[in-house]
Amino acid sequence: MEQVKVLIVDDEPLIRNALGTILATDAQIVTLDSVENGLKAVEFCQNHEVDVILMDLQMPIMDGVTATREIKSIKNSPAILAITAFSSDDYLVPVLAAGASGYLVKDTDPAEIISAVHAVHRGTAAISASVSSELVSAIQVAYRDTTQEVEDLISDLGLTAREVEILNLLAKGLNNPEISKLLKISETTVKTHMAKIFSKLEVRDRVQALVAATRMGLIEIPRDS
Repeated sequence: MEQVKVLIVDDEPLIRNALGTILATDAQIVTLDSVENGLKAVEFCQNHEVDVILMDLQMPIMDGVTATREIKSIKNSPAILAITAFSSDDYLVPVLAAGASGYLVKDTDPAEIISAVHAVHRGTAAISASVSSELVSAIQVAYRDTTQEVEDLISDLGLTAREVEILNLLAKGLNNPEISKLLKISETTVKTHMAKIFSKLEVRDRVQALVAATRMGLIEIPRDS
């Protein structure tokens, strides 16, 4: 059974202990260590093999966004799952842009935290539903690039009509099985399209694809009602 090696990064001992307790309920997850700031996280990753990091964002010495950027510059860097008490776009977009594959708030259900760890380890993404409106506001308002007509941009990127269709379904929150059922194509075909989308947008996963596509004005993420 493959083990997922996790590093916990948070300046609050209580939170580090709580996350460690949650992760210990999954036999596949091994918590390697817990550290109290971003600098120690960077140093740990330079000397140890880590699969996933649970990264707090507000910490002394080095914050989580800076640490994420530093760690993602390391060869074969681990997946990073931001986990914070704040759902503000002041933190959300910067940490995603720095290379995080997911963003959870600390009141997330323990089972969802475990699922998110496995998701980012597989190369997919995880994001709390409670921060979806902040994701919309932050990317569409602050990061959207409107310098080029969308149709021209789609052509320049080499995106097919089907790939744009899948991007829009992804923006609506559909997963691979749901997209497969709706479009009446196999899940394997969906995964193939998704891989081509990631390559053309030069991203690693679904969250980064949403960030890039929304920033460029290719899609719009529906706002929560």
